Amino acid sequence: MIIGISYGFILQREKTTVTILSSYVALVITQVLNPMIQGFFIGDKTIGSFFIRANISSFTIQSVVFALVIILLVTRSGIAGQRARGLLSPIEVMIYSILNSSLILSTILSFLPEEQKASIVASSKLASRMVQYHIWWLVLPAIAMIVIGFRKGLDQPNS
Repeated sequence: MIIGISYGFILQREKTTVTILSSYVALVITQVLNPMIQGFFIGDKTIGSFFIRANISSFTIQSVVFALVIILLVTRSGIAGQRARGLLSPIEVMIYSILNSSLILSTILSFLPEEQKASIVASSKLASRMVQYHIWWLVLPAIAMIVIGFRKGLDQPNS
């Protein structure tokens, strides 16, 4: 979590916003593609006549697809946010960084099988909060972007 927040400060507000949006897109893509990719690695689905018979867990597939989509969107999408200015910019970066890290961490934990998730939750207060409030970690980044966006709109002088 601390690494994610520090990374957010390095990226600054605009890239952190792009990372949040990329996380949402990655979550959707992961959920849609997981059954097809899982079937490919089990040997049930083929690409042409090619398939792989491997014992890869659903968690591994979901985590790899999730991370790859985020990385590709953040580095190659061409999406750029607006430059943040003013006194609240460091606070915004902190808010976005915390919410982004929480979104990613709670999503990855949600991919775990229930017995592994229960084991991790039992041994970590942070993981417990991530799992317990998963829905909030999905919703709060979007709410924060809307609220901060409205605030930014009110700060802009009328032309």
